[in-house]
Amino acid sequence: MKALMFRGPWNMPVEDLNEPAPSAGKVVVEVEAVGICGSDVHGFTGKSGRRTPGIVMGHEFAGTIAELGPDVEGYATGDGVVVMPLYTVAAGADPYPINLSPDRRLTGMNEHGAYAQRVAVREAQLFPKPANLSWQRAALCEPMAVTLHAARITPINPMQKVAVIGAGPIGLLTMLAARLKGAGTVIVVDQSVHRLELAEELGADAVINVDETDAAATIKEMTDGGVDAAFEAVGISPTAQLSVEATRNGGNVTWIGNNAPMIEVDMQSIVTREMNVRGSYGFDETDFGAAIEALSSGRLNVDPLVERVASLEEGPEIFRSLAAGETDLVKIILKP
Repeated sequence: MKALMFRGPWNMPVEDLNEPAPSAGKVVVEVEAVGICGSDVHGFTGKSGRRTPGIVMGHEFAGTIAELGPDVEGYATGDGVVVMPLYTVAAGADPYPINLSPDRRLTGMNEHGAYAQRVAVREAQLFPKPANLSWQRAALCEPMAVTLHAARITPINPMQKVAVIGAGPIGLLTMLAARLKGAGTVIVVDQSVHRLELAEELGADAVINVDETDAAATIKEMTDGGVDAAFEAVGISPTAQLSVEATRNGGNVTWIGNNAPMIEVDMQSIVTREMNVRGSYGFDETDFGAAIEALSSGRLNVDPLVERVASLEEGPEIFRSLAAGETDLVKIILKP
């Protein structure tokens, strides 16, 4: 079969690999659609260190069951499924939710993922794909689950004011998740004109270009002292600091961005203003199921996020152009 094989920084060619085999408790999924995630782009450059050469990346995907391994009882060949890439290797019952488990693993990082024509996954990772959920939307369920989880753990009361720092796929989906949670005003901050225009199309109440204005001062002026909650969806020092500065005293800040391992932030401001700063990682099974329901219900307008659908053979050049900053497309879907 064909797959994108990560061989090292800036080197991910299409190669011929052996077909995956469905071992006990697993199925082979024929990949119908897989989203390109920013974390994979960072892994492709070697910047994050979270992708090891010799791995097939790809963790935002859905497809059709091609083969069943022994002991698989809940599914049949031909079933459409959305795959939750997080899984656990804990022996016995795991006392942690899957996203917090010390034994958690990720398809596409710890084992071969979906930048391939077929991939083997555990039955426990499968969710039935609703008939009214397109393959393209199904590939957005994983990032949608990330943002629903972040919104769920962040205190937001109806009609409160929210800022989203970063208008990439996660930031834009966070804006929609905050709306579902009850946010009344959502302000989106980025430096990309194109992405801020897309944020407005998706329903942002206001957008701020950090290259044109003092974002923190503007937000404070617009909200009479700061938003009630801010979501950081980039993962670097300047945006983490902005998320704190833009939030009112005693407010809530949730960091979703997972880019730089170390950042600088004004700790005294957090302490003296009694800020509540939390990290948000991944999702659990409830969040993933909610994402599928949200995207199959038609309540959310997510289709504008997908700005290109491409073949697996186009993958190497797409990754190169994304990593080089030559394209500003928000979401690209590969159809292996």
